[in-house]
Amino acid sequence: MLKEICETNVKVESALKLMHEDRHKLAASKEEMDTEIKATLHVSLKNMSDSLAFMKHLHAEMGTQLNDVINTSMINISDAVAKMTENSSKTGLQLNKDIDILKEQLTISSIYFHAFNVAEYSFDTSQIVVYTTVRVNEGQCYDLKTGRFTVSVPGLYVFTVHYDVGPSARAYLAIVHQGAKKQESYIHHTSNDYESASMQVFIKVAKSDQIWVQAQQGSNLYSSTTYNSFTGVLIHV
Repeated sequence: MLKEICETNVKVESALKLMHEDRHKLAASKEEMDTEIKATLHVSLKNMSDSLAFMKHLHAEMGTQLNDVINTSMINISDAVAKMTENSSKTGLQLNKDIDILKEQLTISSIYFHAFNVAEYSFDTSQIVVYTTVRVNEGQCYDLKTGRFTVSVPGLYVFTVHYDVGPSARAYLAIVHQGAKKQESYIHHTSNDYESASMQVFIKVAKSDQIWVQAQQGSNLYSSTTYNSFTGVLIHV
């Protein structure tokens, strides 16, 4: 009986010893796990801190870049508006100038005349052909007494002369500007009927210039009222 009790006691002590050893192992494992958890938490917290710092830096950098983009865009828009304003101002000034020019052109009187019915029909060399009747004489620039057209408005004019000769007659006429021949025309008619001729010239003239028709040599015109005429008109200032 005593022997059994002793054996049981030994078994109990052995079991208690194992439990004590297991307790120490559990304590060591717990301490090791605590250390590992603390280390893991430390690393995680550091990573989170680094990530947060990076995000703050990125946010600040993006904010700076965004501000730069906004400022640059505002400057570009301001420059574009200033340029548009300048161009609009120039366009407005040019438009006003064009309007002023048009107003001046609109206020310029129309200048034109049509004269006919020559004063005589036989002419010596360099003699001026005087047309004594006018259908129109807008601007009163053609002189019925002298046969000269005196420019009141400078610009580009067109002048036309029509004349007629009878049987076996000749005529050599010229449109003259300030003493210089600008257009000439010659007829030498040998048949028994009548022949007509015309000449036209464009002349750019100054104010007070004079234009007339003259014979370049002895000439004879047909004695009809409307067969001989001298016409002029201002076409551009």
